[in-house]
Amino acid sequence: NSQRSDCGTAADMDDLKQYIAPFLICILIWLGFQFYMQQKYPPSPPAPSAEQATPTAERSAPGSEQTAPAAGTASPSAAAAPAAITAAPAAQSWRLLIPQSSPAEVALGERRSPRLQTADLIGSSEEKAKLAYKAQINIDSSSAAVRSVLLSEYKLNIRDKQYGYPLLSPALTAANQEKLSFMLGRMKLANRPEEFDLSTACWQESQPKTTDQNHLQSVQFTASVVDSDDRPVLEIIKTYRYQPDNYELEFSLRFVNKASTSVQIDSLELLGPLGLLREDPRGDRRGAITAYQTPKNQLEFVDVQLTKIESDPGNGIMEKTAPSVLWYGVANKYFAAAVQPITPDNVKTPDFLLDNRIVAKALRIAPHQEESIYTQTTLAIESILTMDHPLAPGQASLCTFKAYLGPIDNDIFDQPQFAQLDYQRLRYQPSCAICSFQWLTAFLFKLLKGVHAVVPNYGIAIIILVLLVRLILHPITKKSQVNMQKMQKLGPRAEEIRQKYAGNKEEINKRTMALYKEQGMAGNMLLGCLPMVLQMPIWIALYTAVDSNIALRHQGLFPAAWLWLTDLSAPDRLIPFSLFGITQPFNIPLLGGVDAFNLLPILLCIAMFLQSKYTTSATVTAATNPQAASQQKMMLYMLPAMMLVFFYSAPSGLNLYIMASTFGGLIEQYFIRKHLRREEALAALSTVAPTSKIISRLGPKKKKPKPPFKHL
Repeated sequence: NSQRSDCGTAADMDDLKQYIAPFLICILIWLGFQFYMQQKYPPSPPAPSAEQATPTAERSAPGSEQTAPAAGTASPSAAAAPAAITAAPAAQSWRLLIPQSSPAEVALGERRSPRLQTADLIGSSEEKAKLAYKAQINIDSSSAAVRSVLLSEYKLNIRDKQYGYPLLSPALTAANQEKLSFMLGRMKLANRPEEFDLSTACWQESQPKTTDQNHLQSVQFTASVVDSDDRPVLEIIKTYRYQPDNYELEFSLRFVNKASTSVQIDSLELLGPLGLLREDPRGDRRGAITAYQTPKNQLEFVDVQLTKIESDPGNGIMEKTAPSVLWYGVANKYFAAAVQPITPDNVKTPDFLLDNRIVAKALRIAPHQEESIYTQTTLAIESILTMDHPLAPGQASLCTFKAYLGPIDNDIFDQPQFAQLDYQRLRYQPSCAICSFQWLTAFLFKLLKGVHAVVPNYGIAIIILVLLVRLILHPITKKSQVNMQKMQKLGPRAEEIRQKYAGNKEEINKRTMALYKEQGMAGNMLLGCLPMVLQMPIWIALYTAVDSNIALRHQGLFPAAWLWLTDLSAPDRLIPFSLFGITQPFNIPLLGGVDAFNLLPILLCIAMFLQSKYTTSATVTAATNPQAASQQKMMLYMLPAMMLVFFYSAPSGLNLYIMASTFGGLIEQYFIRKHLRREEALAALSTVAPTSKIISRLGPKKKKPKPPFKHL
């Protein structure tokens, strides 16, 4: 008996190891993946070093060792200009003309609440929407650059009363030099020793802000290069145009040769969009991307994350020698700013970007309300323009750009003007997106938006989505429950086999499989796990759809005043750590950046615990199989703990879906088992001995008549 007990104990330990091994392997794979991601995208330092945030002009100066030109704009076209030509001797020095006017700001568009934006306009709602501006663009007159872009349909924080999301903002170098979006830097002319810094106060408003009959707003700035006698030799005209119901800002550079000799721009620094905020405390998703067009009209992409640039500035160079630049830009979790160079004929690709290179850099950003604790660094992107031929006296060259400034939204990117650009690549995909089916992600999100069109609350729409998925999977779930009951009935017979062939694992497996085959369950061994297996792709696809979709930003189950579950695309953040003076999120392994106490994952853990407890209590008991009961008891606590770790920093919309699905599964399981017990009771009542059935049908047995009395 002692030997038999030892054999049984060894077999139980082998089964236990075999049962736990898959979970340990999963945990090791997850830890390895997290380590790989941390090595690939290391955490951001609190502030960039002097080498990492050197002034833009110094790091990208033409001819220097650290030159890192960037790409992007329109090719110049020569156009005759009727302006007078003034002779300038070659020996004279040239300089920038500094105007005397005081600097000011010019605002294009408007920043108002969408509800108020069209209230005072005349016409139908559709006509009013076409007259509403998507943003307010503030332009600094002294540098002719965009100081800030405030999107009029979005807020920075959900509890803000005023609309106006700061998409672009001023940034600072390590030397505290202010940089603005679309600012021109140092310009070098061919065969000239001078270098002209166009980022200084050399611009003046040559044409004030105007609005035409189509509500197109425009403003023009001019900078002049003069000789020693203050006679103009080169005029640079920068024009901005912005129209309502459009996320694109158009700006152009016009170079007019007013000298008596040819002029050619050797290099001109052009800063792209900068000052983008960090949207997600769990991780910095800001990155730069460049789209190159091959001779076969195919697109190739080069991208880099801000965290990589902070760790090594050399990672910011994005270049391809053969193709030409189609567009380049920066993006965070929800918003993007992309620059597209436009050629005059709109056919050939731009050819005046030096080496087709884009450089992304890490700068510092000024605080933005309470979110400043996450935005100490920002992303800047730069290109260098050049002319492929000189300008003859009196000629002009025009470079035109279109800058997309708005949300990352497929509904917008599917419009005809963006269809060929593939702006969808601006969207940051979470690491689990590689495990999801793209068609399933798109289908779930369209289904969710369809439900939201009927029920204007995304939290309730997610719960309704749970009911729809549960309804579709109900036949499989019911069959799984029937299979589990059959397994429960076979438990005592399987235990008899284990005891009879203790120590012979091969024979135990052989006899057990024969038993299952005899009962018609050989092909249904994994049927109990099938509902969970089918749910996993849905969870991953829903995570991908909810995590970075602008439609769910600041959309909650409850209103903003409730301070909980107000943003389904982010953790529920019941108690933010900022209330206790903690200004930086904690980077915890497996969890990522944690900046608040999240209640919903804990409720999900409780739901998983109740589901596991209810499931295990109805399958195997300690009396029939002590070893299996011990394993199930261990899983009762292990599975909810794993779910708490994996989903603590997940979007609250995903946690809401899983928790609602778990509680819905408990209710469904209760009614299915209640129905199965009722059917078993009816079957037991109908199973009666044949003799009793016959007697009941024939009625009571008749007594035989007594014989007549015999007379004595």
